[in-house]
Amino acid sequence: MRKIGVCIILCVSLSVMAQNRTVTPYYRNAVTNMMIYHPEDEFGYDVFKIFDKLPDLEKYDSHPVGLRVIDNAKVKGVSGHAGDGLHRQSYGSSLVLSASEKEANARAIERLLNEAEIGKRMVAKWFNMQGDSLQNITFSTALLEERSDYNATVSDVDKLRYTAEGVSAIRNISEDMLRHSFVLVSDMTYITAEQRAEAAKTTLNVLGAVFDALVGGNLGNRVAEVAGNIADSFMGFKVFTHSYLYQLEWNEDISNYFYSTYYTQTTNPEKVKAFLRDSTLFKVHYLGEASAVYEKTQTKGKYDRTELLELITCRSLDNNIAELQHQFADFRINTPITTVECDSKGKQIGYRALVGQKEGIRDNSTFEVLEAKLEKGRVVYSRVALIRPVKNQIWDNRFNAMMENDVDVAVEGTLFKLVGSTTKQITKGMIIREI
Repeated sequence: MRKIGVCIILCVSLSVMAQNRTVTPYYRNAVTNMMIYHPEDEFGYDVFKIFDKLPDLEKYDSHPVGLRVIDNAKVKGVSGHAGDGLHRQSYGSSLVLSASEKEANARAIERLLNEAEIGKRMVAKWFNMQGDSLQNITFSTALLEERSDYNATVSDVDKLRYTAEGVSAIRNISEDMLRHSFVLVSDMTYITAEQRAEAAKTTLNVLGAVFDALVGGNLGNRVAEVAGNIADSFMGFKVFTHSYLYQLEWNEDISNYFYSTYYTQTTNPEKVKAFLRDSTLFKVHYLGEASAVYEKTQTKGKYDRTELLELITCRSLDNNIAELQHQFADFRINTPITTVECDSKGKQIGYRALVGQKEGIRDNSTFEVLEAKLEKGRVVYSRVALIRPVKNQIWDNRFNAMMENDVDVAVEGTLFKLVGSTTKQITKGMIIREI
């Protein structure tokens, strides 16, 4: 048997032009996570409670802005829809929204987000807006520095912060990070096993009655008796989840205007007042949508209803996030290699990273391995290799996977192998990104 070990490799600090410092080699995308609440649904409040206690998306920086739940009844102006609220599935009618219905939903949510000034709230959080009156509100770059690891890697950061070079570097970092800020709004519609059973029971009863009328006898009664057992024997849900993705509009022009017109680290009521009154500059725009159908029906006794509802809520959201990652390059996660595996002779034979089935990784997924350098205040990536998952070695990191699969010990991370060759040594801490 081939002996496999873990290479202990020291990562070389990044060289920085004109600055003797290192920097974190990648930034995580920031996500403001929201949901549509359906008070009219039998399970609407249950879904809200589950969503409200979900942990933060682990591969993204959580960016809450004080608004997590949108009441479906408050969504106005959805074209062609009778009454208020979004287009949605309902049992007994079409179970799949059309492209035009999803587009109408997306645009209605976009209008609502911008009316609620979600973009401005995101910017205010990014720049650590603090204070309770015009007289004492200030901004700072503390959160930007924390998330970029700028403050942990710059010696004498307070001094550098006030130099032209230091200010330029922080502004470049803020431009990169704010441009990778997203709002994810998920709308979940549930069909229960009992609803389907009742519909089946009704249909079978009608058919039975028709047969009785045509041929006589008690066929209808026997059919009804069988149908009546459906809801008693099974419990479960079928969930239709539509996730709409929006991106904060941020570019060099907006950044320059914000810094020159609104940003202040000392009290300046006029600048703060102008920022609060600006209702046009800070917007989010619609990127796209992902839809998932997730069904879980179990015989009674394996799950209670709350556990089942929690499981499929989390799984359906994960499915959509993985699909959106495949659709939009900016939304894809960057994650570091956590382990380099070697054979007994020290030759690299595999690499592990903390991504898996939750992120939609498949046997044919291909990742680039990236080396990062800081050039003129910006992180620049260069590809050094390509890797793919090893078959049957993709980490099942989906919600509750260990319990569902009766697995006692979790293997941390997916095992990857090199595709082709590389002239660079792959080291722990290098970033991988799906292509």
